[in-house]
Amino acid sequence: MWTTNRACVALLCAVACFGQRGAVAGTLTYTPTNPSFGGNPMNGQFLLNQAQSQNHFNPSPQSLGGFGPQSLSPGQLFAQQLQSQLLNSFANQITQALFGPNAQNNGTFSYGNTTVTFIRLPNHTIQVTINDGTTITTVIVPVTN
Repeated sequence: MWTTNRACVALLCAVACFGQRGAVAGTLTYTPTNPSFGGNPMNGQFLLNQAQSQNHFNPSPQSLGGFGPQSLSPGQLFAQQLQSQLLNSFANQITQALFGPNAQNNGTFSYGNTTVTFIRLPNHTIQVTINDGTTITTVIVPVTN
């Protein structure tokens, strides 16, 4: 009984103290921290230092585009460019067969271990299947008239 009375008195005191005040609210305004987005310019160096201290990525020479300590020799660079030109020519042949003036309904092209097969489907799409000897990729290309 005594604890029930104490609880009631405490509840009444709480309602009396907080119930008579109205709710108080203020306007919230967003202030950006990053100076790139309108924040204080004095935060720039601090944010940069924080980002650099948290960055654990060590770029490999390949991710630097070949400009790292192990860049390509002239022979390797020539072989890479020659292969790129051959693949570009291969892609142009396939594009002409698919969309050129004498577009074909189906066909197969091979270059090294890569085989590209295409077939024109009745729903105005072309199904292109690329088999590189390891994976098979199928792409559906819409055809516009």
